[in-house]
Amino acid sequence: MSVVTEHEPVLRVRGLSKRFPGAGLFGRRGAVDALSDVDLSIGRGEIVALVGESGSGKSTLARCVARLEQPTAGTVELDGVDVLRSERRSASRAYRNRVQMVFQDPFGSLNPAHRVGAVLERTFQLHGMGQGDVHERCAELVESVGLDRQVLSAFPHELSGGQRQRIAIARVLAVEPDVILADEPTSMLDVSVRIGVLNLLAGLRDERGIAMLYVTHDLASARYLADRILVMHRGRIVEGGESTTLLANPSHPYTRLLVGAVPDPNRGSAPDVGVRARLREEIAAWTSAPALSRRIVDADNDHWVLAPEENE
Repeated sequence: MSVVTEHEPVLRVRGLSKRFPGAGLFGRRGAVDALSDVDLSIGRGEIVALVGESGSGKSTLARCVARLEQPTAGTVELDGVDVLRSERRSASRAYRNRVQMVFQDPFGSLNPAHRVGAVLERTFQLHGMGQGDVHERCAELVESVGLDRQVLSAFPHELSGGQRQRIAIARVLAVEPDVILADEPTSMLDVSVRIGVLNLLAGLRDERGIAMLYVTHDLASARYLADRILVMHRGRIVEGGESTTLLANPSHPYTRLLVGAVPDPNRGSAPDVGVRARLREEIAAWTSAPALSRRIVDADNDHWVLAPEENE
C-alpha cells in the first residue's frame, strides 16, 4: 500500500463536534455528544479506516463530512477550503460531485422501481453530466466495477447483494469523486463476496487515486484494505497509525480490547474474561482522566495514542 503523506491532504477535519439535543426545555436533558473535537486527514490515493463499536460515532462522522448532518462545531476542509463556512446552508453540487458516500445497505440504496440503467442515468442528470451517449457511459461504469453491461436492464431485486453494492459504487464513480466515504459497505454482504468489494475499493485507490474513509467495525477488513487505521471510542479518535503497526502494537486499552476480541485460531481459546474486565476498567480510567493528550508511540509509522497526561 502506498500512503500519500508528502502532499497536502485532499480532506481534513478539524475539531469536529456533533451534539444531538435531548428532551426537556431547550433539549438540554439527555443531550448526546456523538462527536467530540475530532481531527483527521486523508491524502489523495489513501484509504483511512475508521474502526470502533456500534455507537462510537463512526457513521455520524461520515455523515457530517458528507453534509448529511450539520456539525455543532469544527471545520471540514476540501483542498484547504472550509466548506462549512463557504457553503453554510447546504453542500453545493460541486462539493457533492467531489465527495460521495457509499451506504451500508445495498438493498435500500437503489430504487427498486427502476432498472439499473435508469438509476445510473439519473445520476448523470442530477449532477449536470447528461451530455453525450449516457447509456454507453453507464455500460462502461458497470464494467469498471466488474459487472456485465447486461445488468443495466435488470431491476435491483434481480441482483445479489454484492452486485447491488457494486452498482452503488458505480453510481458514485459516475461523478468522478475525489473522496469516497464508505460506511460499512460490506457488513450486509455474505463473507464470500466481501473480499471482491474490498478489492474493488482498493483498485479505485490504486488506479484512480481516490481518497477514501472506510467506516467499519471489522478489524480484519480494515487491516486488509486501509493504509491507516483510526480508532474511535465515544465520539473521540483515541488512536491512529499505519494499519499493521497499530494492530500489532495497540496502545489504547480500547484498541487492545477490540484486537483481543478478534477470533484467532492460534490463541486456542476464548479471550480471558479477567483480562477483558481489567481492560474495561482501564478504559474507564483513561476516558475520565482530567486531561488527555496525544502521545507518540511510533513516529516512523505515524502511530499515536490519546492518553492521560502524565503528572510531572
